[in-house]
Amino acid sequence: MLYILIVFLAVFFLWVILVYLRKTMWDAIHRNLLDLEDQIGGKVIRRNFLTRPAFHGKFDGVSFTINFSSEKISGSRMNYIDLSFDTPANYSVTISSKSWLDQHQTGQLEDYKILRNDADQEFIIRPASREGVKALIKKKALKDFINEFRNLAYLFVGQSGLICEWIPEEIIKATEYETLLKRLKVLKNLGDHLV
Repeated sequence: MLYILIVFLAVFFLWVILVYLRKTMWDAIHRNLLDLEDQIGGKVIRRNFLTRPAFHGKFDGVSFTINFSSEKISGSRMNYIDLSFDTPANYSVTISSKSWLDQHQTGQLEDYKILRNDADQEFIIRPASREGVKALIKKKALKDFINEFRNLAYLFVGQSGLICEWIPEEIIKATEYETLLKRLKVLKNLGDHLV
């Protein structure tokens, strides 16, 4: 009976520590988003102390949203930052980091082109045969994007806007005002070249 109680208490304390660490991380991110709110306006939304915060605002006249998601890959949990911009395009295109796509792709790729950033990382853009995508490939805004978003999961662009998801190395640092501002500028610039 004593052993069962000890095991139960050990599991309980481990659970309390994990909840505390999770709360501490999301609290720090919440504070970072409040800094963003102070600097550019917008609104941080957090329903309770354990949930992930979200941010809705405008940058240079364009509405955007920041959310957080996660997934379990090979036994470890990966956190993502999701940023959506209300920047519509006349065509649809997807850009993915090749390394991320290799972990998630289940079928054969068709109609794609491989791009490289200055760090020689590979990115896949598809469909590569559309005229709008061919023009985009030649633009400096796209090169700036793949240089800045070295940890990109994917960027999807369509008529309703763009959705960008990346895997931060340090999620708290990645949500600091200066870091987010730089990424907002790069995404806004790319969005301006999608028309």
